[in-house]
Amino acid sequence: MIKQRSKEIIFKHLVELSGCDCVFCSTREKETGLTRLFLIFHDQRRIYTRNGINGTWDELEDQDECIRVRQKFQEVVGERKIPCFTTER
Repeated sequence: MIKQRSKEIIFKHLVELSGCDCVFCSTREKETGLTRLFLIFHDQRRIYTRNGINGTWDELEDQDECIRVRQKFQEVVGERKIPCFTTER
């Protein structure tokens, strides 16, 4: 698990991974412009972020950050203003 403090993020793309009950999200930090990748699981209520240095997916440990990321995710899904894709089984 990883504990990070997210800066404000802007969602750029979403890919619904059918059969996995999760969404792959490409985001950009508003302040730094850095890209952050997330796997957001629906039922498990877990969120993972990509650690490019280690080549791993690390679970977000900070509940406040999880809430912030999930709320922003729900907001962009409701707005339907960014590209959303789905995979087929």
